Amino acid sequence: MTAESAEKYRDELTFALRMRDVPADRIGDVLAEVDTHVAETGEGPVEAFGTPGEYAARVVEELGTAVGHPRRAVLRPGVLLVGALALCGAKLATSAVTTNEVVLTTGGLVGIVALLALLVVPLLLAMRAATELHSTARRLWFGLGALGTLVLTPFVANRIERVVGAEPVLVTMPRWAASVLAAVFLLGTVVLLARIIRGNRIVDPRPGGLGSS
Repeated sequence: MTAESAEKYRDELTFALRMRDVPADRIGDVLAEVDTHVAETGEGPVEAFGTPGEYAARVVEELGTAVGHPRRAVLRPGVLLVGALALCGAKLATSAVTTNEVVLTTGGLVGIVALLALLVVPLLLAMRAATELHSTARRLWFGLGALGTLVLTPFVANRIERVVGAEPVLVTMPRWAASVLAAVFLLGTVVLLARIIRGNRIVDPRPGGLGSS
């Protein structure tokens, strides 16, 4: 068992656990168990625990129904808020560059909400493809579905915005105000994302163990 293959198994197991929304503290425990077993016995992790996907599935079974479905990782309020702030900030920044007066209409607001909602679909399909264990064909179809819906999402959101229409006008603001608001939204996106990442940091539970991503 080489150090490179052990590290590859560790990385793939971490990814598989993340995709199943396993808590960070449990991931740290699982990785420590794998490292300790390999170090003490010299046995390869695949022989001892199965493939990363199989082992991750067993960990989820042990934890019960509270985890294990990809939608839990996508539909968290914090994740949705990050997406909403990013989309609003990008929309305002783009409008501020192209026009002197930024107008927010009902259609524009509905379009942003629709885009956020529609983006959940390819994310769920992509995560489903990443966690599929039993069929290569199903994994391929989930992956193609994620790619196809991702391509169609902006067109569908734009169509929804056009159907709703440009009236009534909700807010009108000068370019500078839109730029400032866009900066606030984008800064909020970075801060909130950093907090989510820090809160999900994996830490080695062993004495002297180091944290990981």
